[in-house]
Amino acid sequence: MKQRLTLGTRGSKLAMLQADLVRNALLDAFPKLEITIKTIKTEGDIDRSSPLSNFGGRGAFVRSIETALLGGVIDAAVHSLKDLPSELPDGLVLGSAPLREDPRDALLTRTGGGLDSIPRGSTVGTGSERRSRQLEHLRPDIACTGIRGNVETRLRKLDEGSYDAVVLAAAGLKRLGLEARISKAFHPDRMLPAPCQGAIGVECRADDAETLHLLDIIDDPDIRICTDAERLFINTLGMGCHTPVGALAVIDGDDILFRAYAAREKDSGEIRNTVRATALKAHEIIRDLAIKFRTELE
Repeated sequence: MKQRLTLGTRGSKLAMLQADLVRNALLDAFPKLEITIKTIKTEGDIDRSSPLSNFGGRGAFVRSIETALLGGVIDAAVHSLKDLPSELPDGLVLGSAPLREDPRDALLTRTGGGLDSIPRGSTVGTGSERRSRQLEHLRPDIACTGIRGNVETRLRKLDEGSYDAVVLAAAGLKRLGLEARISKAFHPDRMLPAPCQGAIGVECRADDAETLHLLDIIDDPDIRICTDAERLFINTLGMGCHTPVGALAVIDGDDILFRAYAAREKDSGEIRNTVRATALKAHEIIRDLAIKFRTELE
C-alpha cells in the first residue's frame, strides 16, 4: 500500500480548498497516508486577461498539471472536473469523482435582485460563451461582456461597478463561504450549466495501480454515473472547445434525467433537449442524443 501521495492543483483559493477536500476524503479512508499538496501554475493562471478560447478552451487550467503528472512530479491531480477535457492524454485516467456541489450557475447583482430585476442595457460579466448565449436568449436587452480572474476578483469588479451583474458557478461560491452573495441560482431549464460543473475530479496515471486503488475508494458512484454521462455527451458531440455546450445528468429514482444544450453559430438559435433513461440504457441514449445535436449543428 502506498504510504505517501502528492496531489497537484492550481494555486487559487478555490483550487486549494478543493484539494483539501480530496485530501480529507483520502485521510478519512487511509488515516496513515502522508499527503502533500503541490501547487502548479497553468496557462490560464499565468495569462489572466486573454479570453479562455485563446488557450483551447477546457485545457487552459489543466495542461501544466497533466505534464507534472506524466513526469512523476505528482501522483494525482485535483481539478474542477468541468475544466478537464473529455479525452485525456495517453497514460492518464480519471481516477475518482468524489465530490459534487450545486452544479447550477448563479447570478450576482449589486442590488440583490434576479435577472428580471436588472435594467435594460445592463452589463453582465461572464467569461463563458455558453452563459452569455443563454443570458442573451433570456434577456436580449442586456449586454454580456467578458470577465477573467478568480472568484474574489470578479466579485470586486462587480462591487466596484464595472458590471451590473456577473454569473458564476454556485459551487465555487458555496465552497468559499460566499453563498450569501448569490442573488438567484438559475434553474437548469433556464440556464444549463457546463458539463461536470460543481464536480471535483482526480486524475492519475493509468499504470499507477496503488494510486488508482486509493482514488477508487473515495469515488462516489452516483456522482461518477452523472459526470461520466456528461463527459460522454461532449466527447460524442465532438464539436470542439468553442461550441457553447451545457449538460446535466441527475439520478431520478431508477432513471437518469439528462438535459443538454448547444448553441448554433451566432444569432442562429440554440438546441435543447431532455431525455430520461434507465442506467443500463443511459449511455446509448445520451450518445444518440449527442449525434443528433451534432447533425443539427453541422
